[in-house]
Amino acid sequence: MLMEKFLPKATGSQKGFTLVELMIVIAIIGILAAIALPQYNKYRNRAKAKDLVTTARACAMWAATQCMEDNTTTTFNVSNSPCDTSNVPALPGGESVTLTVPSSCGNLNTVATATVGGTQFTGNCTGNYTTNIQCKLTP
Repeated sequence: MLMEKFLPKATGSQKGFTLVELMIVIAIIGILAAIALPQYNKYRNRAKAKDLVTTARACAMWAATQCMEDNTTTTFNVSNSPCDTSNVPALPGGESVTLTVPSSCGNLNTVATATVGGTQFTGNCTGNYTTNIQCKLTP
């Protein structure tokens, strides 16, 4: 009874929201969620896959260092190195990583691949040990 003194009295035009208005708001929220959720999942999976570039870059830099010491190298002794495929760390979500090691000093090409959220991502580093090594994540 005390609260009735402070609340405005409802008149014919102040009855609240209609069912149609509430349904429109819910539909708009549903449409926004349908657009935003796939984009968010795509962003989250790509963020998890960013470590592929780090893995590929570490291997490429290690191989470039080996080539600077001996540029006639045709095979690398990768045991206990960033290129050791048996010691490649998994991604944050536990996804396993496959690493392709460079085959010679002529053209360093290191590829790290993993499937995250149903999409295969590839971290690729290419270049020559005497120039820049470019790394990118696809898709």
